[in-house]
Amino acid sequence: MPKKRPADERAGGRASKIPSRRRKHLYLVLDDWERGYSIRKLDLSSDSDSDDVDEANGPDGRTGTELRLPPAVFRLEAPRAHSGLFAAFGTMIVATQLTPRGTIPMFDVRTRALTFGPRQEGQPNPCCTDFVQVGDNLYFIDDSCFMMLDPPPPPPKFAHPYIQIDWTWRGLPVPPFDDCPVSYAVHPDGRTIFFSTQGQTKKHTEVATFTFDTVCSQWTRHGAWRLPFRGRGYFDCELNAWVGLSGQPDNLGHLCTCEVVSADANTTDGHPPPTCKLSKEKLFCVDPAEKHIGATLVYIGGRSKFCLVQCIATDDRKGGVWEEVLPECLCYLYRVTTFSLKYDMNGDLRTVHHRLRSYRLPKIATEYCDHLEKPVAFWM
Repeated sequence: MPKKRPADERAGGRASKIPSRRRKHLYLVLDDWERGYSIRKLDLSSDSDSDDVDEANGPDGRTGTELRLPPAVFRLEAPRAHSGLFAAFGTMIVATQLTPRGTIPMFDVRTRALTFGPRQEGQPNPCCTDFVQVGDNLYFIDDSCFMMLDPPPPPPKFAHPYIQIDWTWRGLPVPPFDDCPVSYAVHPDGRTIFFSTQGQTKKHTEVATFTFDTVCSQWTRHGAWRLPFRGRGYFDCELNAWVGLSGQPDNLGHLCTCEVVSADANTTDGHPPPTCKLSKEKLFCVDPAEKHIGATLVYIGGRSKFCLVQCIATDDRKGGVWEEVLPECLCYLYRVTTFSLKYDMNGDLRTVHHRLRSYRLPKIATEYCDHLEKPVAFWM
């Protein structure tokens, strides 16, 4: 009997010529180690954890099962309690706080390799720091400086094995504002970053939005308005808009979309405020037995697919009053919700296809509030 050929051979070898696309995962950075942090990888595919995950018809649905966090893929020894000092670009997760070696560790989630980059001049302010990825470069901005992390060039073909080509921080033109950005987004042109501020600037005292052209290395003022997000906004090609968590206190827990503003500023007063829309649903918890602590929105691509990582506190006592709950009686969870966005027939912004998972945080991960109020999550 003739032997069966492998499937790729039966297809004329075509399958072997098609490069396999690496499936992305959600990476959480947790402050759950007595000497530093751990990085954990979550599989958000539809068939993952299918026995333990409940499907919900809306954002108010809850999972009936608390899942265990997966084991750490990497542990980092570094000063704790600073979630704002982690960044990601490409396949790298970067910890910008100083380690005992005086360098910044960079963990490659694809190769599971660790490398070290140069430390920045001065210590970043964890309360006023934003990292923005544009192409293969990472940009760092706070209330005192603006820099870019330059990757090393490819090594020469016949380089000596002991010659090391390092990463470098490159200083950029100082921003035309003195306070920290409250929101930012990358333009779909792949070269322009929008930053919004609310407060004192070097020439203006009102709310304002500025752009930085990463090719020309030039700042431009775009008008006396701000992007409607709290933190980062993501460009979604299906909606042709930026998407983010609403930055208005009255709309806490709602998503908003913002039309993409032209990167060209050819008028004296800049561009008028962009048109924005608010989602009908509130994504944050509404159960009276739960309390919202913090949340992070992550864009996971596809057809307007997003992931919300929300930290909530629960009181399992029947009839418990939040004001009377002792800290040791609280249980903290990371609720991970994946969903899609679309405009309905009336043009209203809706969230659909929700899928929820809840992960109980270990007690050590709740010692500092920073990672609870600002969950660190990356889609890579």
